[in-house]
Amino acid sequence: MEYLEALGQTLREIRVAAGLSREDCSRVMNRDYLASIERGQQAISILKFKSLCECLAITPSLVLLTVEARLVGQGLESYLASQEPQFNGHVMADKLHGEANGRASQGVRGKRAEDNRKAIQSLRSEGLTKAEIVRKLGVGRTTVDRYWNKANT
Repeated sequence: MEYLEALGQTLREIRVAAGLSREDCSRVMNRDYLASIERGQQAISILKFKSLCECLAITPSLVLLTVEARLVGQGLESYLASQEPQFNGHVMADKLHGEANGRASQGVRGKRAEDNRKAIQSLRSEGLTKAEIVRKLGVGRTTVDRYWNKANT
């Protein structure tokens, strides 16, 4: 089963279980468009998906969890239990957050630059010379020069 087909089938089952016709969902999207989504013939944008889920009174994450479980051929409870260790691992590794993470806006290069700045400042406060810091961190002399006098933020 393809992802779009599984998503469409899941959305249709939820809509029917809620006792809603495609017409009842017409405030969110066109009836023909919804029919093509439910047949797995059309992709849906994330904003339309969110609006449709609100109309169906279900969170998008529950719909996607159901789709993922179907694609791997597991029941919902066992699939959810199998995902919990991965979820917890990402949370513990600081990859997932319940709130927006300001450091993500810096990108990978910005994060590395901030990490380098902190390391250089720390080693400088320990009394290491620029040359020693270059060797210890494996960064260039210009990088050490750039962060040598920058204040901690």
